[in-house]
Amino acid sequence: MRRCVVVGQAAALRIDVLAPNYMTAPPELPDFQVRNAVTRQLRSINENEQRDGVTYAGVRFEFAIHPQEPGSYAIAGQAITIKYAAEPPATREATLALPPIAFEAFIPDAASALQPFLAARNLSIEQTVNRSSDQLKTGDAVTRTVIIKAEGIPAMLLPPVKFAAFDGLKLYPAQPSLQDKTDGRTDVLSSARTDSGVYMLEKAGDYVLPPIDLRWWNIDAQRIDVAHLDPLTLQVEANPAAGGSSSIGTSGPHRSWGALRDVVADHWKSTAAVLLALAGLGWLTPRMVRTIAARLRRHREAYRRSEPFAFRELRRAARHGDAKAVYFALLDWLQRFEPVAPQHTVEAFKAAAHDAALDDEIGAVERELFAPSAGAVRWSPHRLLRQVGGARRNLRRRARRREDTRLLQNLNPVGLSSTTSFGRPKPAR
Repeated sequence: MRRCVVVGQAAALRIDVLAPNYMTAPPELPDFQVRNAVTRQLRSINENEQRDGVTYAGVRFEFAIHPQEPGSYAIAGQAITIKYAAEPPATREATLALPPIAFEAFIPDAASALQPFLAARNLSIEQTVNRSSDQLKTGDAVTRTVIIKAEGIPAMLLPPVKFAAFDGLKLYPAQPSLQDKTDGRTDVLSSARTDSGVYMLEKAGDYVLPPIDLRWWNIDAQRIDVAHLDPLTLQVEANPAAGGSSSIGTSGPHRSWGALRDVVADHWKSTAAVLLALAGLGWLTPRMVRTIAARLRRHREAYRRSEPFAFRELRRAARHGDAKAVYFALLDWLQRFEPVAPQHTVEAFKAAAHDAALDDEIGAVERELFAPSAGAVRWSPHRLLRQVGGARRNLRRRARRREDTRLLQNLNPVGLSSTTSFGRPKPAR
Protein backbone atom coordinates (compact mmCIF):
# COMPACT_ATOMS: atom_id res chain seq x y z
CA MET A 1 0.00 0.00 0.00
CA ARG A 2 1.25 3.51 -0.83
CA ARG A 3 2.32 5.11 2.45
CA CYS A 4 1.94 8.75 1.37
CA VAL A 5 -0.60 10.18 -1.10
CA VAL A 6 -1.93 13.55 -2.18
CA VAL A 7 -5.34 14.45 -0.74
CA GLY A 8 -8.06 13.16 -3.08
CA GLN A 9 -5.80 10.67 -4.82
CA ALA A 10 -6.03 6.92 -4.28
CA ALA A 11 -4.09 4.89 -1.76
CA ALA A 12 -4.18 1.36 -3.22
CA LEU A 13 -5.01 -1.51 -0.86
CA ARG A 14 -4.39 -5.09 -2.02
CA ILE A 15 -5.47 -8.18 -0.07
CA ASP A 16 -4.66 -11.79 -1.06
CA VAL A 17 -6.91 -14.44 0.51
CA LEU A 18 -5.68 -18.05 0.02
CA ALA A 19 -6.95 -21.36 1.40
CA PRO A 20 -5.96 -25.02 0.92
CA ASN A 21 -7.72 -26.84 -1.93
CA TYR A 22 -10.61 -24.49 -2.71
CA MET A 23 -13.09 -22.12 -1.09
CA THR A 24 -16.68 -23.24 -0.69
CA ALA A 25 -18.06 -19.69 -0.46
CA PRO A 26 -16.84 -16.18 -1.25
CA PRO A 27 -14.78 -14.61 1.54
CA GLU A 28 -16.60 -12.20 3.86
CA LEU A 29 -14.71 -8.91 3.81
CA PRO A 30 -15.19 -5.65 5.70
CA ASP A 31 -15.98 -2.60 3.58
CA PHE A 32 -12.78 -0.80 4.68
CA GLN A 33 -14.59 2.51 5.14
CA VAL A 34 -12.30 5.08 6.72
CA ARG A 35 -13.30 8.35 8.36
CA ASN A 36 -12.86 11.36 6.03
CA ALA A 37 -12.10 9.09 3.07
CA VAL A 38 -13.92 7.48 0.16
CA THR A 39 -13.30 3.74 -0.38
CA ARG A 40 -13.96 1.99 -3.70
CA GLN A 41 -13.50 -1.68 -4.53
CA LEU A 42 -11.64 -1.93 -7.81
CA ARG A 43 -11.67 -5.59 -8.78
CA SER A 44 -11.15 -9.16 -7.62
CA ILE A 45 -8.90 -11.72 -9.33
CA ASN A 46 -8.90 -15.50 -8.81
CA GLU A 47 -5.53 -16.98 -7.81
CA ASN A 48 -3.87 -20.40 -7.51
CA GLU A 49 -0.60 -21.09 -5.76
CA GLN A 50 1.60 -24.01 -4.69
CA ARG A 51 3.21 -23.92 -1.23
CA ASP A 52 5.17 -26.87 0.17
CA GLY A 53 3.36 -29.23 -2.19
CA VAL A 54 -0.08 -27.98 -1.16
CA THR A 55 -2.38 -26.28 -3.66
CA TYR A 56 -3.94 -23.04 -2.46
CA ALA A 57 -6.82 -21.27 -4.17
CA GLY A 58 -8.09 -17.82 -3.43
CA VAL A 59 -8.89 -14.28 -4.50
CA ARG A 60 -6.96 -11.03 -4.70
CA PHE A 61 -9.06 -7.98 -3.74
CA GLU A 62 -8.03 -4.45 -4.67
CA PHE A 63 -9.41 -1.26 -3.13
CA ALA A 64 -8.77 2.45 -3.65
CA ILE A 65 -9.00 4.76 -0.64
CA HIS A 66 -9.28 8.49 -1.39
CA PRO A 67 -8.51 10.69 1.66
CA GLN A 68 -10.48 13.95 1.77
CA GLU A 69 -8.28 15.82 4.23
CA PRO A 70 -4.56 15.91 5.08
CA GLY A 71 -3.49 13.78 8.03
CA SER A 72 -2.93 10.22 9.20
CA TYR A 73 -5.23 7.36 8.22
CA ALA A 74 -5.30 3.82 9.62
CA ILE A 75 -7.11 0.54 9.04
CA ALA A 76 -7.00 -1.69 12.10
CA GLY A 77 -9.05 -4.34 13.86
CA GLN A 78 -10.42 -5.80 10.62
CA ALA A 79 -10.92 -9.50 9.87
CA ILE A 80 -11.89 -11.77 6.98
CA THR A 81 -14.01 -14.93 7.30
CA ILE A 82 -13.42 -17.77 4.82
CA LYS A 83 -14.93 -21.20 4.25
CA TYR A 84 -12.80 -23.82 2.51
CA ALA A 85 -12.56 -27.55 1.80
CA ALA A 86 -9.72 -28.65 4.05
CA GLU A 87 -10.40 -32.35 3.44
CA PRO A 88 -13.08 -32.53 0.73
CA PRO A 89 -15.97 -32.68 1.11
CA ALA A 90 -15.54 -31.49 4.72
CA THR A 91 -15.71 -27.70 5.09
CA ARG A 92 -13.93 -25.54 7.61
CA GLU A 93 -14.47 -21.92 8.56
CA ALA A 94 -11.69 -19.59 9.64
CA THR A 95 -11.51 -15.95 10.66
CA LEU A 96 -8.27 -14.21 9.73
CA ALA A 97 -7.19 -10.98 11.40
CA LEU A 98 -5.72 -8.41 9.03
CA PRO A 99 -2.53 -6.60 10.00
CA PRO A 100 -2.98 -2.87 10.70
CA ILE A 101 -2.20 -0.52 7.82
CA ALA A 102 -1.49 3.22 7.97
CA PHE A 103 -0.79 5.96 5.45
CA GLU A 104 -0.45 9.74 5.26
CA ALA A 105 -2.31 12.24 3.09
CA PHE A 106 -0.86 15.67 2.33
CA ILE A 107 -1.36 18.83 0.28
CA PRO A 108 1.70 19.95 -1.69
CA ASP A 109 3.21 23.24 -0.47
CA ALA A 110 2.77 24.81 -3.91
CA ALA A 111 -0.97 24.10 -3.73
CA SER A 112 -1.61 25.16 -0.14
CA ALA A 113 -3.51 28.29 -1.26
CA LEU A 114 -6.14 26.33 -3.21
CA GLN A 115 -9.59 26.63 -1.64
CA PRO A 116 -10.95 24.06 -2.00
CA PHE A 117 -7.99 21.82 -2.74
CA LEU A 118 -8.63 19.71 -5.83
CA ALA A 119 -6.07 17.30 -7.29
CA ALA A 120 -6.46 15.28 -10.50
CA ARG A 121 -4.45 13.84 -13.36
CA ASN A 122 -6.68 15.55 -15.88
CA LEU A 123 -9.57 17.98 -15.50
CA SER A 124 -11.85 19.88 -17.86
CA ILE A 125 -14.96 22.00 -17.54
CA GLU A 126 -17.67 22.66 -20.11
CA GLN A 127 -21.06 24.30 -20.23
CA THR A 128 -24.25 24.24 -22.26
CA VAL A 129 -26.99 26.85 -22.38
CA ASN A 130 -30.58 25.97 -23.17
CA ARG A 131 -32.93 28.88 -23.97
CA SER A 132 -36.68 28.42 -24.09
CA SER A 133 -36.77 30.80 -27.10
CA ASP A 134 -34.24 32.39 -29.45
CA GLN A 135 -35.35 35.94 -28.61
CA LEU A 136 -35.56 36.04 -24.84
CA LYS A 137 -38.50 37.82 -23.21
CA THR A 138 -39.79 38.04 -19.68
CA GLY A 139 -41.45 34.77 -18.83
CA ASP A 140 -38.83 32.72 -20.68
CA ALA A 141 -36.26 30.47 -19.03
CA VAL A 142 -32.54 29.86 -19.49
CA THR A 143 -30.79 26.73 -18.21
CA ARG A 144 -27.04 26.87 -17.57
CA THR A 145 -25.46 23.44 -17.23
CA VAL A 146 -21.85 23.01 -16.12
CA ILE A 147 -20.02 19.67 -16.33
CA ILE A 148 -16.70 19.04 -14.55
CA LYS A 149 -14.79 15.98 -15.83
CA ALA A 150 -11.71 14.59 -14.11
CA GLU A 151 -9.41 11.58 -13.87
CA GLY A 152 -8.13 10.04 -10.68
CA ILE A 153 -10.70 11.50 -8.27
CA PRO A 154 -14.26 10.37 -7.35
CA ALA A 155 -17.13 12.58 -8.48
CA MET A 156 -18.25 13.20 -4.91
CA LEU A 157 -14.95 15.04 -4.27
CA LEU A 158 -15.47 17.44 -7.19
CA PRO A 159 -16.60 20.88 -5.93
CA PRO A 160 -20.15 22.16 -6.53
CA VAL A 161 -20.72 24.97 -9.02
CA LYS A 162 -22.22 28.11 -7.49
CA PHE A 163 -24.58 29.93 -9.83
CA ALA A 164 -24.86 33.69 -9.38
CA ALA A 165 -28.20 35.21 -8.38
CA PHE A 166 -29.53 38.42 -9.93
CA ASP A 167 -32.36 40.84 -9.30
CA GLY A 168 -34.72 40.16 -12.20
CA LEU A 169 -33.64 36.53 -12.71
CA LYS A 170 -35.12 33.95 -10.38
CA LEU A 171 -32.68 31.07 -9.91
CA TYR A 172 -33.77 27.47 -9.41
CA PRO A 173 -30.67 25.25 -8.90
CA ALA A 174 -31.10 21.56 -9.66
CA GLN A 175 -29.71 18.60 -7.76
CA PRO A 176 -26.22 17.66 -9.04
CA SER A 177 -25.56 14.48 -11.00
CA LEU A 178 -22.46 12.43 -10.09
CA GLN A 179 -20.93 9.73 -12.28
CA ASP A 180 -17.90 7.48 -11.76
CA LYS A 181 -16.43 5.04 -14.27
CA THR A 182 -13.40 2.78 -13.86
CA ASP A 183 -11.53 1.39 -16.85
CA GLY A 184 -11.49 -2.39 -16.55
CA ARG A 185 -7.97 -2.72 -18.00
CA THR A 186 -6.11 0.19 -16.43
CA ASP A 187 -8.21 0.84 -13.28
CA VAL A 188 -8.14 4.56 -14.20
CA LEU A 189 -11.05 6.35 -12.55
CA SER A 190 -12.99 8.88 -14.64
CA SER A 191 -15.59 11.06 -12.95
CA ALA A 192 -18.08 13.74 -13.90
CA ARG A 193 -20.17 16.19 -11.91
CA THR A 194 -23.08 18.00 -13.58
CA ASP A 195 -24.66 21.09 -12.02
CA SER A 196 -27.59 22.98 -13.55
CA GLY A 197 -29.35 26.22 -12.74
CA VAL A 198 -32.60 27.38 -14.32
CA TYR A 199 -33.01 31.17 -14.55
CA MET A 200 -36.60 32.39 -14.82
CA LEU A 201 -36.54 35.77 -16.58
CA GLU A 202 -38.69 38.15 -14.56
CA LYS A 203 -37.48 41.60 -15.68
CA ALA A 204 -36.31 43.02 -18.99
CA GLY A 205 -32.67 44.10 -19.26
CA ASP A 206 -29.13 42.98 -20.06
CA TYR A 207 -27.57 40.40 -17.75
CA VAL A 208 -24.11 38.83 -17.64
CA LEU A 209 -23.76 35.43 -16.02
CA PRO A 210 -20.20 35.59 -14.65
CA PRO A 211 -17.30 33.41 -15.81
CA ILE A 212 -16.44 30.29 -13.85
CA ASP A 213 -12.83 29.51 -12.94
CA LEU A 214 -11.81 26.27 -11.27
CA ARG A 215 -8.24 26.09 -9.94
CA TRP A 216 -6.83 22.59 -9.49
CA TRP A 217 -3.57 20.77 -8.77
CA ASN A 218 -2.20 18.89 -11.77
CA ILE A 219 -0.69 15.70 -10.34
CA ASP A 220 1.44 14.88 -13.39
CA ALA A 221 2.73 18.41 -14.09
CA GLN A 222 3.03 19.29 -10.37
CA ARG A 223 1.47 22.74 -10.85
CA ILE A 224 -1.76 24.67 -10.42
CA ASP A 225 -3.91 24.79 -13.57
CA VAL A 226 -7.12 26.73 -14.19
CA ALA A 227 -10.23 25.43 -15.96
CA HIS A 228 -12.20 28.38 -17.37
CA LEU A 229 -15.72 29.04 -18.65
CA ASP A 230 -16.57 32.29 -20.44
CA PRO A 231 -19.35 34.58 -19.18
CA LEU A 232 -22.79 34.48 -20.75
CA THR A 233 -24.75 37.53 -21.88
CA LEU A 234 -28.54 37.53 -21.78
CA GLN A 235 -30.62 40.22 -23.44
CA VAL A 236 -34.16 40.07 -22.13
CA GLU A 237 -36.94 42.08 -23.74
CA ALA A 238 -40.24 43.01 -22.16
CA ASN A 239 -43.09 40.67 -22.97
CA PRO A 240 -46.38 42.58 -23.19
CA ALA A 241 -48.30 39.32 -22.90
CA ALA A 242 -46.63 38.69 -19.54
CA GLY A 243 -47.38 42.16 -18.25
CA GLY A 244 -43.68 42.89 -17.70
CA SER A 245 -43.15 40.02 -15.28
CA SER A 246 -43.08 36.28 -15.40
CA SER A 247 -43.85 35.59 -11.80
CA ILE A 248 -46.95 33.63 -11.00
CA GLY A 249 -49.73 35.93 -9.94
CA THR A 250 -48.91 38.95 -12.11
CA SER A 251 -51.06 41.92 -11.21
CA GLY A 252 -53.84 43.11 -13.45
CA PRO A 253 -57.62 42.95 -13.74
CA HIS A 254 -57.65 39.32 -14.86
CA ARG A 255 -55.37 38.19 -12.00
CA SER A 256 -57.20 40.33 -9.41
CA TRP A 257 -60.64 38.95 -10.25
CA GLY A 258 -59.19 35.45 -10.47
CA ALA A 259 -57.60 35.82 -7.04
CA LEU A 260 -60.87 37.16 -5.63
CA ARG A 261 -62.75 34.17 -7.05
CA ASP A 262 -60.19 31.85 -5.47
CA VAL A 263 -60.59 33.53 -2.08
CA VAL A 264 -64.36 33.15 -2.29
CA ALA A 265 -64.02 29.50 -3.33
CA ASP A 266 -61.63 28.69 -0.48
CA HIS A 267 -63.51 30.63 2.21
CA TRP A 268 -67.12 30.45 1.04
CA LYS A 269 -68.60 30.07 4.54
CA SER A 270 -66.88 33.19 5.83
CA THR A 271 -67.79 35.06 2.65
CA ALA A 272 -71.45 34.08 3.00
CA ALA A 273 -71.51 35.26 6.60
CA VAL A 274 -69.98 38.60 5.62
CA LEU A 275 -72.51 39.08 2.81
CA LEU A 276 -75.43 38.32 5.13
CA ALA A 277 -74.12 40.76 7.70
CA LEU A 278 -73.68 43.48 5.09
CA ALA A 279 -77.17 42.85 3.78
CA GLY A 280 -78.56 43.63 7.22
CA LEU A 281 -76.50 46.80 7.57
CA GLY A 282 -77.65 49.10 4.82
CA TRP A 283 -76.49 52.14 6.76
CA LEU A 284 -72.71 51.53 6.35
CA THR A 285 -70.74 54.76 6.49
CA PRO A 286 -68.07 55.68 3.90
CA ARG A 287 -65.42 55.23 6.59
CA MET A 288 -66.62 51.71 7.31
CA VAL A 289 -66.66 50.94 3.59
CA ARG A 290 -63.04 52.10 3.28
CA THR A 291 -62.05 50.02 6.30
CA ILE A 292 -63.71 46.90 4.87
CA ALA A 293 -62.14 47.51 1.46
CA ALA A 294 -58.69 47.86 3.05
CA ARG A 295 -59.16 44.62 4.95
CA LEU A 296 -60.25 42.83 1.80
CA ARG A 297 -57.14 44.09 0.00
CA ARG A 298 -54.91 42.84 2.81
CA HIS A 299 -56.62 39.45 2.80
CA ARG A 300 -56.31 39.28 -0.97
CA GLU A 301 -52.58 40.11 -0.89
CA ALA A 302 -51.98 37.60 1.89
CA TYR A 303 -53.81 34.97 -0.11
CA ARG A 304 -51.76 35.73 -3.22
CA ARG A 305 -48.62 35.01 -1.19
CA SER A 306 -50.02 31.77 0.20
CA GLU A 307 -49.45 28.14 -0.71
CA PRO A 308 -53.09 27.51 -1.74
CA PHE A 309 -52.95 30.38 -4.24
CA ALA A 310 -49.69 29.08 -5.75
CA PHE A 311 -51.23 25.62 -6.07
CA ARG A 312 -54.31 27.07 -7.81
CA GLU A 313 -51.95 28.82 -10.23
CA LEU A 314 -50.30 25.46 -10.89
CA ARG A 315 -53.70 23.92 -11.66
CA ARG A 316 -54.60 26.83 -13.92
CA ALA A 317 -51.31 26.50 -15.83
CA ALA A 318 -51.83 22.75 -16.23
CA ARG A 319 -55.30 23.29 -17.69
CA HIS A 320 -53.67 25.32 -20.49
CA GLY A 321 -51.20 22.49 -21.22
CA ASP A 322 -48.10 24.74 -21.38
CA ALA A 323 -45.14 22.70 -20.08
CA LYS A 324 -42.99 25.76 -19.36
CA ALA A 325 -45.74 27.56 -17.45
CA VAL A 326 -46.54 24.39 -15.52
CA TYR A 327 -42.93 23.73 -14.55
CA PHE A 328 -42.30 27.22 -13.24
CA ALA A 329 -45.66 27.27 -11.49
CA LEU A 330 -44.54 24.03 -9.82
CA LEU A 331 -41.26 25.65 -8.74
CA ASP A 332 -43.11 28.71 -7.45
CA TRP A 333 -45.54 26.54 -5.46
CA LEU A 334 -42.71 24.52 -3.92
CA GLN A 335 -41.19 27.76 -2.59
CA ARG A 336 -44.33 28.07 -0.40
CA PHE A 337 -44.88 24.39 0.42
CA GLU A 338 -43.52 23.96 3.95
CA PRO A 339 -43.35 20.12 4.03
CA VAL A 340 -40.34 20.33 1.66
CA ALA A 341 -38.53 23.03 3.66
CA PRO A 342 -35.78 24.16 3.80
CA GLN A 343 -34.71 23.19 0.26
CA HIS A 344 -38.08 23.85 -1.43
CA THR A 345 -36.81 22.12 -4.59
CA VAL A 346 -38.23 19.56 -6.99
CA GLU A 347 -35.70 17.00 -5.75
CA ALA A 348 -36.70 17.61 -2.13
CA PHE A 349 -40.38 17.20 -3.10
CA LYS A 350 -39.71 13.91 -4.88
CA ALA A 351 -37.58 12.61 -2.03
CA ALA A 352 -40.25 13.46 0.56
CA ALA A 353 -43.11 11.98 -1.50
CA HIS A 354 -41.18 8.82 -2.41
CA ASP A 355 -43.55 8.11 -5.31
CA ALA A 356 -42.21 6.62 -8.55
CA ALA A 357 -45.28 7.74 -10.52
CA LEU A 358 -44.73 11.33 -9.37
CA ASP A 359 -41.07 11.11 -10.43
CA ASP A 360 -42.15 9.90 -13.88
CA GLU A 361 -44.63 12.74 -14.43
CA ILE A 362 -42.23 15.49 -13.33
CA GLY A 363 -39.46 13.86 -15.36
CA ALA A 364 -41.66 13.92 -18.48
CA VAL A 365 -42.16 17.69 -18.11
CA GLU A 366 -38.42 18.25 -17.56
CA ARG A 367 -37.51 16.17 -20.60
CA GLU A 368 -39.91 18.11 -22.82
CA LEU A 369 -38.41 21.41 -21.64
CA PHE A 370 -34.72 20.64 -21.31
CA ALA A 371 -34.00 17.40 -23.23
CA PRO A 372 -36.65 16.88 -25.91
CA SER A 373 -36.42 13.68 -27.97
CA ALA A 374 -38.62 12.09 -30.60
CA GLY A 375 -39.36 8.88 -28.69
CA ALA A 376 -39.92 10.38 -25.24
CA VAL A 377 -43.26 9.87 -23.48
CA ARG A 378 -45.23 13.13 -23.50
CA TRP A 379 -46.32 14.60 -20.22
CA SER A 380 -49.99 14.65 -19.25
CA PRO A 381 -51.49 17.62 -17.33
CA HIS A 382 -54.13 15.33 -15.83
CA ARG A 383 -51.63 12.73 -14.60
CA LEU A 384 -49.24 15.40 -13.31
CA LEU A 385 -51.94 17.17 -11.28
CA ARG A 386 -53.20 13.85 -9.92
CA GLN A 387 -49.74 12.81 -8.71
CA VAL A 388 -48.73 16.25 -7.39
CA GLY A 389 -52.11 16.71 -5.68
CA GLY A 390 -51.90 13.29 -4.06
CA ALA A 391 -48.36 13.94 -2.82
CA ARG A 392 -49.47 17.34 -1.50
CA ARG A 393 -52.29 15.79 0.54
CA ASN A 394 -50.08 13.02 1.93
CA LEU A 395 -47.24 15.36 2.91
CA ARG A 396 -49.62 17.84 4.55
CA ARG A 397 -51.23 15.03 6.57
CA ARG A 398 -47.79 13.80 7.59
CA ALA A 399 -46.77 17.33 8.63
CA ARG A 400 -49.98 17.73 10.69
CA ARG A 401 -49.35 14.43 12.46
CA ARG A 402 -45.82 15.51 13.34
CA GLU A 403 -47.13 18.84 14.62
CA ASP A 404 -49.84 17.11 16.70
CA THR A 405 -47.22 14.80 18.18
CA ARG A 406 -45.00 17.76 19.03
CA LEU A 407 -47.88 19.60 20.72
CA LEU A 408 -48.79 16.52 22.75
CA GLN A 409 -45.19 16.17 23.87
CA ASN A 410 -45.19 19.81 24.98
CA LEU A 411 -48.49 19.32 26.84
CA ASN A 412 -47.28 16.11 28.48
CA PRO A 413 -43.57 16.57 29.18
CA VAL A 414 -41.69 13.48 30.28
CA GLY A 415 -39.52 13.45 33.35
CA LEU A 416 -41.16 16.29 35.36
CA SER A 417 -42.31 15.90 38.98
CA SER A 418 -45.78 14.40 39.42
CA THR A 419 -48.48 16.99 40.06
CA THR A 420 -52.18 16.96 40.81
CA SER A 421 -54.72 18.26 38.33
CA PHE A 422 -54.34 21.65 40.03
CA GLY A 423 -50.62 21.75 39.33
CA ARG A 424 -49.54 21.19 42.95
CA PRO A 425 -47.00 18.49 43.88
CA LYS A 426 -48.42 15.24 45.17
CA PRO A 427 -47.52 14.46 48.77
CA ALA A 428 -44.82 11.86 49.29
CA ARG A 429 -45.97 8.44 50.46
